[in-house]
Amino acid sequence: MNDIIVILHQPRDPRNIGAVVRAMLNTGFHHLRLVDPCPFDPATISAVAHRPDPVLANLTVHAHLSEAIADIRYLVGTSDRPHPGLPWRNDVRQWANETRQRAGSAGPVAIFFGSEGNGLSRDELVLCQEILGLPMAPDYPVLNLAQAVLLVLYELQQVTTPLAPHPQPGEPPATLAARESLHTAVADLISATNFVKSGTGQALHQRLRTIIARADLSERDAAVLTALLREVLRKLDRR
Repeated sequence: MNDIIVILHQPRDPRNIGAVVRAMLNTGFHHLRLVDPCPFDPATISAVAHRPDPVLANLTVHAHLSEAIADIRYLVGTSDRPHPGLPWRNDVRQWANETRQRAGSAGPVAIFFGSEGNGLSRDELVLCQEILGLPMAPDYPVLNLAQAVLLVLYELQQVTTPLAPHPQPGEPPATLAARESLHTAVADLISATNFVKSGTGQALHQRLRTIIARADLSERDAAVLTALLREVLRKLDRR
């Protein structure tokens, strides 16, 4: 369970942070990262979550999302609905088994939750290798933040004996930071070659992020491709 991390992006109510801490204590998960949160203090957390020290001891606060996910090898976004072109699923029981295996063999894995009002934007979901939805009543599918965290962690906690992990890969999977460096090199090459003829190219960049995530690159794979693209850019600059 130490290789499964909860990330809250821009939580806006300290009581919700406390409720998430309580959900984590209930299910045995102790690693929480907050990105650009509202002001809060331990007393507020303790008022909602009795004896929160196991989570607070591992709590980190980040000004920017890129800092919070840089070392993550598999990022799972959450959304109440599918998004065209993005890998959404709601088979939570099967997902929980797969995720416990993945965390055990190639962690860390992070479960990524958006703010109370708006959830995660498409730009944020594009960073994820997969997106998880919880199968709720169609007429009222939206959960509050702490409910969503509790249900997801409960399913993970119920996998008390993870299935045998996949064979260890020869090299560790690429971190989010390595994937982002590769995407930046691709973006620079697109700009240098004037590949986008009109518009901002936002849809193209989102598709490329999805392709890179789906490729399941190792850290070394990402480094080699990034170095290759940087060398191509240097050659273009000299010309």
